Amino acid sequence: MPPVARAASKTESKHPLDSLSCDEIRIASNAVRLARKTPLFFRNVFNLEPPKIELVPFLEAERAGFPNPDTPRPPRRACAQYDVIENDGKRYYMESTIDLATGEEIATRVLQKHQRAAFTVDEFQEFIDSTLASPVFQRVVKDLELPVGWEVAIDPWPYGGSDVGPDYTARLTQLFCFARDMTKGNDDVNHYSYPLPICVVMDTMTRQVLRVERMATGGHDDIDTDFAVHHIEEGHPPPRKPTEHQRSAEYVPEMLDKPERTDFKPLDVVQPQGASFTVTDNGLVQWQKWRFRISFTPRECAVLHDIHYDNRSVVHRLSFSELTVPYCDPRPPHHRKQAFDFGDAGAGHTANNLGLGCDCLGAIKYLDAALVRADGEPSVAKNVICIHEQDDGILWKHTNIITERAVVVRDRKLVIQFILTLGNYEYIFAYHLDLAGGIYLETRPTGIMSPVAIDAGKTSPYGTIVGPGVLAQNHQHIFVVRIDAAIDGHANTVTVEDSLPMPIEPTRNPYSNSYYVESTTIKTSTHIDAAPMQNRVIKISNPSKRNPVSGRPVAYKFSPPATQLLLADPMSDIARRAKYARHHVWVTRHADYEYWAGGEFPSMAREEEGGCFDAAARQDSVEDQDVVVWAVFGFTHSPRVEDWPVMPAERFTLHLRPVDFFDGNPALDVPSKKNLASVLVDGKCGLA
Repeated sequence: MPPVARAASKTESKHPLDSLSCDEIRIASNAVRLARKTPLFFRNVFNLEPPKIELVPFLEAERAGFPNPDTPRPPRRACAQYDVIENDGKRYYMESTIDLATGEEIATRVLQKHQRAAFTVDEFQEFIDSTLASPVFQRVVKDLELPVGWEVAIDPWPYGGSDVGPDYTARLTQLFCFARDMTKGNDDVNHYSYPLPICVVMDTMTRQVLRVERMATGGHDDIDTDFAVHHIEEGHPPPRKPTEHQRSAEYVPEMLDKPERTDFKPLDVVQPQGASFTVTDNGLVQWQKWRFRISFTPRECAVLHDIHYDNRSVVHRLSFSELTVPYCDPRPPHHRKQAFDFGDAGAGHTANNLGLGCDCLGAIKYLDAALVRADGEPSVAKNVICIHEQDDGILWKHTNIITERAVVVRDRKLVIQFILTLGNYEYIFAYHLDLAGGIYLETRPTGIMSPVAIDAGKTSPYGTIVGPGVLAQNHQHIFVVRIDAAIDGHANTVTVEDSLPMPIEPTRNPYSNSYYVESTTIKTSTHIDAAPMQNRVIKISNPSKRNPVSGRPVAYKFSPPATQLLLADPMSDIARRAKYARHHVWVTRHADYEYWAGGEFPSMAREEEGGCFDAAARQDSVEDQDVVVWAVFGFTHSPRVEDWPVMPAERFTLHLRPVDFFDGNPALDVPSKKNLASVLVDGKCGLA
C-alpha cells in the first residue's frame, strides 16, 4: 500500500508506533460493535503498526526534523480481536482493522476452526469459577475428604494434547487443582504445597466441566499402570485424604518457619541528580548515545523500535517473540502440559504492576498500558514497564606500567524491564543497553514450579521430590528473540563465522599455533545451530558500508547460547507445535506482521503454522536484504530441592554487540570519575 498524505484528525498528534490510548480503544471497539450488531467478547485491541514501506520513510524524516513538511504520515490503525457470540451461544473468532481517524472498520478476518485466540485473564477466572460451581467437581472434592477449613485452588492451563479428535477443532481447557490450608488465617498460604491428584477438562466455549481425570501419582515401580487414562466418573476415584502425607512449604515472610536475617544492611541506589535518560509522552527514549522508541502490545509487552546509537541505525524492531514450556512427564494427563506463554496468554495481559524500590531500583520511569476488557471498554494496566539505570561493573581499565596511572571507567546500563506472572511461574524480561553500543536481552525465570502429587515414600524418573508428596516435574523453558536488523540501513547480510585451527604449514603455520576464521554467507532463509567448540558467531552486516580502519563491513554480532534445544521427539505433538525450538538461530526475510516464532495461533495447535519453520521454508533470498534473525535459547529444568518452595532466578542473556561498526572504542569518552559515595568498611585501606 503506498504512503498516504497526512490527514488532520484527533489521532494526528499520535506517533505511528504509539501504544493505543483509552480513547482509541473505545473508537476501535465501537466500530466493531456497529459492524457486527451481535454480542461480542473482546480479547485484544492494539495499535496496528504501519507496514514497513510506510513506516521507514516517516521515521527517517522524523529523525531529520521533517525537512519536508509534506512527508506522508502513516495512517493510525487498530486491530481488534474478539469472539462473535451467536444466538445458540456458539462463538467464532474474528479480527477487524479500524481506521482510527475515521472510526470505521476497513478490513476483517474470520479465523479457521483450528485457529484459537489467546486466553484473557478474565477468561481464566471464568474457568475457575465455573469449575468450582460444577456439581461434578464438587462431588469429587467431597470424596477427597480434605481437612476441615481447607479450600481448593485451581490453575487453568492450555490443553496441549492430541486426544481431541481427528479434526482438532474441539476447544478444551485443563485445570490442575491444589489445596489451601485456610485455617492458618493467611490468604497468601502456598497452595502449591498441596497438589491434588485430579485434573478437570472443560469445554472452553461453554464453560462446562466435561470430565475429571485422576492423575498418575506413582513412582518408579508404577510406570506400567500410570499410562492409563483414568476418568473419575468411570469408576476410578481419587485417593482419599491425599494431603495427609504432604506438608506446608511457605515463602511469604510472616509465614516462614525460620526468622529472617538480621545482619542484612541496606544497599541503596541513589541518584541525587536524577536519571540520565529522558522519555517523552509518545515513547521516545534517549540515553547517552542511544535513541529508540518503546511501545506496548498485549502479546509482547515491551517492544523497542528504531534503535539508533550515535545517530546510526542498529535495529528496526526488537522483541521477545515466544516462550514455550513443555513438560517431560509422559503419563496422562501430564503429557498435555505445554504452554506458549506469549501466544496462549500474552505477556502484556500477565505483566506485573511493578513496585518502586523493589522490582526496579534508583530513579525509575514507569509506563502504563491500555488493555481492553471483554465488554470493549479500556482498562489501564499500571506500571507494566520500568526504565532505569544500573551500574554494571568496570567497562574498561588500563594501568600505565611506566607511570602507574590507572584509568578506570565503570559501565552503566539502561534497563527496560517487565515481569510476567503466569500462574505459578514468574518471568523477568529485560533489554539492557550499555555505554559501548551493546544490547543485552535477558530472561530470568523465577516463581514456583508447577508441582504434582506423588504417593508417600515414592520417587519418580520424571522429576524431583521437593517436598513430602510433591513432585516437581522435569521441563524446559525455550525462549526466542526476534531481531529485525537495520545495521546502518535495511539491506543486511548474515554470515556465520567459525574459528578453526589452521593446519600445519611450513610457511604459514610452522608452530601449529594459529587459527583462521571461516566465514559462510547465508544466501537463503535457513536455520543455524550453536557451535561453542568452534566459537561460532552470527554476524549481521551491511556490505555496502565499510569500516574505515579494518575495511570490513560494519556489523553487529552475537554468539548463539549453546543451550539445549527441544528434547521431545520431532514427531511428537510437543515438537510439532514448537518447531522453532529445534534450532538456535533462524534467518528469514522480513514480512510485515510476521512476529511470532511459534506461529500466530499456538493455542491448541497441532502443528506450528506461520512461525520460524515456515518462514525459513520459503527459501527467500536473504543476502543484502531486509533480514530478520531469530535467536532461540533456554534451559532444561531438572528441578532441585533448592528450587522449592520458590525458585531463585536463573539468568540467560543474549549479547548483541558491534563489530567493526565504529572506528575505535565507542566508550572512550565515558567519564572516569570516582564514586565519592563509596566508603571503607573499617576505615582502613589495604594492609596495615
